[in-house]
Amino acid sequence: MKNDIPSLSDCSLIVGLRNNLAYTQAFYKAIREQYPAVEIVMVSYGSTDGTHEWLEGLNDPHVKFHYENVSKSLSETYNKGVELASSKLVTYVHNDMILGEGFIEALIEAWEPGSVTFYSLVEPPIFTDDSFDWKTVMDFGDNLENFKQEEFSEYVRNQKISAKKPFVTEDHSFFLCVERSWLLEMGGLDETFSPMFCEDLDLIMRFSIQDASLIQVPGAIAYHFVSKTSRFSQEYKEESKKIDQLAINNFYRKWRFHPFAKFRKAYDVVAVVENATTDGVFKIEPFVHKIYIDSSVEDYISKYQKTTKINLRNRVFSINQMAYHDVVIYLDQEKMKEDDFKQIQRLSDIISKNQVKNGNPLKRLFKDYRKISIGNIAGKINKFRSFEDKFSAIAINY
Repeated sequence: MKNDIPSLSDCSLIVGLRNNLAYTQAFYKAIREQYPAVEIVMVSYGSTDGTHEWLEGLNDPHVKFHYENVSKSLSETYNKGVELASSKLVTYVHNDMILGEGFIEALIEAWEPGSVTFYSLVEPPIFTDDSFDWKTVMDFGDNLENFKQEEFSEYVRNQKISAKKPFVTEDHSFFLCVERSWLLEMGGLDETFSPMFCEDLDLIMRFSIQDASLIQVPGAIAYHFVSKTSRFSQEYKEESKKIDQLAINNFYRKWRFHPFAKFRKAYDVVAVVENATTDGVFKIEPFVHKIYIDSSVEDYISKYQKTTKINLRNRVFSINQMAYHDVVIYLDQEKMKEDDFKQIQRLSDIISKNQVKNGNPLKRLFKDYRKISIGNIAGKINKFRSFEDKFSAIAINY
């Protein structure tokens, strides 16, 4: 039996707000009906629909809030909430959620030092093309007006009777509970990912390199109306895809592999590009450690530095500055096809597979796994060596 299991007073709920006051009010009301004294920390940057006035009108000693009439990133929003919180544990939640019965109890019972626990979401059938340990698609309504509260509550009660025990998971998400002091030591969510997306995947990578136990808790259930204030809202409808891709680019720049890469290995991979153009380089640069080009470095930085907080001067160099690297690929941009650019984004997994096969003496008799030849990509692996475990777990906040 675990000792020193936290109590309800040891958990703060951290929620970011951006308009959609009706959802915030419903979220708050549902929490208070179940948990009258649990600390709720609400942070709003840039709300214009009366959210700030509503916060000022709350007469609740167990609520902390902060707001400003400026827009800030999701990372900054939740980092501020964690800063304001006073409990031992903090849980990230959204304001378009309704927490099921026993939500906090299940989370804190599963928590232990060195662990990150993830709660489970039920969502209406709006986005059904993904499958995760933390997600169940079931329709209890897609807005407040048609939400079937009693049916959802009955579902939660039945799930708590039949639900699996907490288990180790690889399906990580934003929807977590963790020790506040640990999160503060790590700098919280990394503000490289602005305005949003991939900050959660980055955080989990930073927990992983510290050997955190990542635990899914089937008995901690919330209903999620699905991003009423986020990626699929009207506000971000047109810009969402662009923002998402820029976030993925920054994840690559930081970790050197795709957020959902199979092997998650960070290699010293560089590209040497002939006949380079400024826009063509942008289809390569984020996905390698460094890039050496025969076109203007200044033109590239002038155009694309605004897409990232990461200093591109540490990544883009003239071709005559080429130095030793573990893995080098050679590209002629004039010959490259769309599939070649896609393969560059898979280089980490390709090299990882080659490393596994290269370790088999029999396989090495028939193929040189240090050679890279894919479409119009040619290269050489000088050394199989990855660096992800040597990366810092501390956020880069600006």
